[in-house]
Amino acid sequence: MNILSKFLAAFVVGAALMLALSFTIYRKSYYYKKAMAEAGLREKPPARSRLVTVGMMIAMIAFFALFDLWIWGGAARSFAFLAAINLGLVALLSLFDALFIDYFVLLVWRPAILRMSAGQPTRAAMMQHIRRQLTAGWIFKVPIAFLGAVLAVILSTF
Repeated sequence: MNILSKFLAAFVVGAALMLALSFTIYRKSYYYKKAMAEAGLREKPPARSRLVTVGMMIAMIAFFALFDLWIWGGAARSFAFLAAINLGLVALLSLFDALFIDYFVLLVWRPAILRMSAGQPTRAAMMQHIRRQLTAGWIFKVPIAFLGAVLAVILSTF
């Protein structure tokens, strides 16, 4: 299996995991609870919601490290290569999240199984969230991609 095939397979797996995560564990995270509080639907986020968020970030770093170890496959790969391919995968998964999950699923489709409050999220709030995700969100995405590469390099020495 070549790198492009592995990259696309990782994208499909990552997209499926993001979809599952978005409607399960994410609802316990700090950012979800904060958005609900700002919309007046819930109280302020509990402290444990920050632990859920940190756990999700650690899981993302582990996903990218496993991807890196998979594409490493005994070939000589540099840290720069791993970090760059991680950034590419992060960008593609971010677009999937913004366009498919946030825009299509939450604003257009709104499946009943999600039991979303009427009128929430608002179009304006989601568009602001999408804009933030595709701009300032890189403050989180770049470290996740780089830490995934660092972890893969460390794990490859064992």
